[in-house]
Amino acid sequence: MSFIKSYGIALPHFRIEDNILHPKGRKGVAKAICFSDEDIITLAYEASQGIPTDDIDGLFFATSNPVFHNRYHASYLADLLNLKQGITALDYTTGARSGTDALLLASELIDAGKYKNILVIAADVLFPEIGKELTTPFGHGACALLLSAENGIAEITLAKSFSSALAEEFVYKSSSVQYDPRFSRDAGFKNNVTTSLKNLVTNPKSFDAVILNSLYARMAGGIFAKEGFEESQFAKDTLTSKIGNTGCVHALLLLINELENGKKNILLADYTNGTNYFVVETKGTIKSKCLQEELAKFDLIASYQDYLLLNKAGNFNGDNYTTKEMFSSEMLMEREKASLLYLKGFKCAACGTVYFLKATRCKKCKCEKVITVQLNKTGNVYTLTSEHYFPASFPPITMLVIDLDGGGRVTVQQTDTMFPEKNTVEIGTKVKLVLRKMMENDGKPNYFWKAVTLRNTN
Repeated sequence: MSFIKSYGIALPHFRIEDNILHPKGRKGVAKAICFSDEDIITLAYEASQGIPTDDIDGLFFATSNPVFHNRYHASYLADLLNLKQGITALDYTTGARSGTDALLLASELIDAGKYKNILVIAADVLFPEIGKELTTPFGHGACALLLSAENGIAEITLAKSFSSALAEEFVYKSSSVQYDPRFSRDAGFKNNVTTSLKNLVTNPKSFDAVILNSLYARMAGGIFAKEGFEESQFAKDTLTSKIGNTGCVHALLLLINELENGKKNILLADYTNGTNYFVVETKGTIKSKCLQEELAKFDLIASYQDYLLLNKAGNFNGDNYTTKEMFSSEMLMEREKASLLYLKGFKCAACGTVYFLKATRCKKCKCEKVITVQLNKTGNVYTLTSEHYFPASFPPITMLVIDLDGGGRVTVQQTDTMFPEKNTVEIGTKVKLVLRKMMENDGKPNYFWKAVTLRNTN
């Protein structure tokens, strides 16, 4: 059997309510929105923090909105996370069921004894066309699940998939195709769920939570009732009104939500052009509440113009703004990866002074021998300045010199600075390093460390 050994969540700090997106939108119904330097890679990386990575022998990545084509996100993330070289790294990028597709195959491979620990990561970031924000389900977020052959916080006792030949809607040659719902929902969704339930569930009363993740979930009540389920068993989707529909991440978030709510025997059904089913059982109380913690920390976007700036559909710095070409080097990043990406520093063997960048000799005692050490991601602001030249959605950028806890001094940008009054920093302010997109150059994103203030807002 496969077990969920650990998990992590990453939700962007910002939310926008539907009434800001459109005059007909409802106040209080919000969507999680990435800052301008966040994407599926940075969210996936953040969701994976805190998950033990020493013995991972597979990484499966899912998204319905890839940033790369003909380059594996899973391989890229395995490198960012400093996993062992040569592990199995696979992408799942077809659609909204990709997250549970990856989970299903990971569970099957572990059950078969082929792998011991597979990290499943799902991340989605979609900005709808302007004017279609209310009619397009969206919300940004990421989820990471470590599946293991060893005992964990929950056991996946069943994982099964039932395909459907009919897709109610899809994209072909960049054109959206959507069939008459009176036909397609009967021939697709209803037919698939009815057939799969008859072949799957033998004891419907045994579940204390039933999760149905589908845009057509409201149509399924009668189908489940015929198979012996009761209305009280169904878990309410309390996430969509808070963060939106997060695409291929959503089913996994709904599962984690019920685990954190203390449910013991869960049936998860994830429908998109077919249904993936999982039975998940817990033996004790889930102490971690990281999803609830992520839901509680946010700032509301005040205007549609700010949303456009995050979407990069607006004009960043006024009428004269032009894209600035800046030097970047893949070879330099690869050569200095240990320092720039993995935050490996150098400790003087004689006096113990820690440096971020390697020097010929220790500035304090002149010793030339150093030891490689892992730097921390938290620290205090040593000094700061404002940078008006570097292109940004919300200029100026604040440059911070940070003394890291345990030693080492780094210079980075401050991020998540949409509201300056809530992001005031001064000498001594406590900050945390986060991986973000520094720029887009040479036809690719460049990722590096930035800093956010340690605060809780809502």
